[in-house]
Amino acid sequence: MWCTGCGDFGVLQSLYRALSELDLDPANVAIISGIGCSSRLPGYVNTYGFNSVHGRALPIAQGLKLARPEITVIAVGGDGDGISIGMGHFPHAAAATWT
Repeated sequence: MWCTGCGDFGVLQSLYRALSELDLDPANVAIISGIGCSSRLPGYVNTYGFNSVHGRALPIAQGLKLARPEITVIAVGGDGDGISIGMGHFPHAAAATWT
């Protein structure tokens, strides 16, 4: 579904390598995304995945981590999810990691 030359292929390959090097059980990993091209990533990985509303991957990922702290939770998204509509969630996600 990604265009030829898209940087998402590199992100996916890096994620595959990281999951392999960390030897994580796919049954204990969840990838949360927003919507858009980059957010198709959960469909390419053999883990749990969830496509949230645009710009809301971080709050959903936080909720999952709070409910199931033993799960490795990864939030992904593109510029629209992270910098545009979802930017307001970043300070709250960062603050939650400090407490």
